[in-house]
Amino acid sequence: MGAIKNIFLQHIRQQLRDKYSIFWNLVFPVVLLTILGLVFGGQGGEDINFEISIITPSAEQEGFYRPDSYAGILNNVFTEIENSEDSRWFQFYRADEGQSPAEFLAAERNKLEAGERDLVISIPGDALPETGQVEIYQKPDSQISIIAADVIRSIINEVNREINIAQGNVDRAELISTTSREIQIVMSEEASFSVVHFLVPGIILFTFLSSGLEILVSRISSMRSRGILRRYFATPLKPIQYFAGILGFIIVLSIFQVIVIYGWSRLFFGIDLAVFSLNFILYMIFALTVSISLGFLVLSLVKSKESTGVVVNALIYPMAFLGGIFFEVTGMSGPLGLFVKINPMTYLVNGMRDTLGIYPSPTGQTLNLLVPAAWMLVAATISIIKFSWNPGGDS
Repeated sequence: MGAIKNIFLQHIRQQLRDKYSIFWNLVFPVVLLTILGLVFGGQGGEDINFEISIITPSAEQEGFYRPDSYAGILNNVFTEIENSEDSRWFQFYRADEGQSPAEFLAAERNKLEAGERDLVISIPGDALPETGQVEIYQKPDSQISIIAADVIRSIINEVNREINIAQGNVDRAELISTTSREIQIVMSEEASFSVVHFLVPGIILFTFLSSGLEILVSRISSMRSRGILRRYFATPLKPIQYFAGILGFIIVLSIFQVIVIYGWSRLFFGIDLAVFSLNFILYMIFALTVSISLGFLVLSLVKSKESTGVVVNALIYPMAFLGGIFFEVTGMSGPLGLFVKINPMTYLVNGMRDTLGIYPSPTGQTLNLLVPAAWMLVAATISIIKFSWNPGGDS
């Protein structure tokens, strides 16, 4: 026990003597939180703008401009929306002159997949009363796209209702009417959502990722490259004791980081989160364990001190920025979308926010546990096989 305590105190003293480490491990997280909170915090009340492409039959198609054309009626509805005060909610895109509907549809579907559009609507050219079908293309993993689709469906349903009334299929007097009433909702300041609520668990996870992929890796790689660990283990000190000592240091540092981040967010931004609830504490322990296992994975596969630094820098920031730590990334597609889906940070930060009740997880809770756990299991297996406290010598 004394050996573990000495290793723990050694790392604590080293941390306190290094002002550079104090800044990056304790001050920088709150600086980052403050900057992001002030820059993006005022954007929560802005209007949502739906980027929608409308594919209509070509002007040459017979019946498009007839009053009984379904495409003509819907096109007039969307034109009226553009000319009304509700236009601030919508940005409609139509085909360029000379561009065929098929070409425009293919191009806009590609933009929808790339995240440049929220919705693509293809309107049939059938004349009433023939039954047509409006095709709505949406992204199931984008909340904005889902909302836009619901809004457009409501508009189309209302148009269908008016058409049926006009054709005498339905008597307006027989329809159920609705009455709108308003009540004033008073929301307490503590219950209101802000960008800082979204950022706090992300910043906490970022510090855990730094502990596993930076502090742990840099300290062990430095000491084993200088032969210090070889000399340590020539004494009665056992590797498991050294590991327990540095692990205790990382746990204590992480506790201080959580306290500083949450304390600053509460003092400066006035937020109140259940950071110290049992469920969130257990999830934080899980997240820290995953980060530490990734650190040992790097140490197992990369032996030299210089190479570990390069690998860590190549991993930590892509994993952070493409893990949803600072902003939502679940709508990405292509190679970046694939990286998001296999990134354990994506699921850890979703789970942390969902546990705190800040933001509903776009990934299932089962995935939020299984994907990081799978990474941890793979990292632990490789580390057991390949990790060495003394590369080139006895482990």
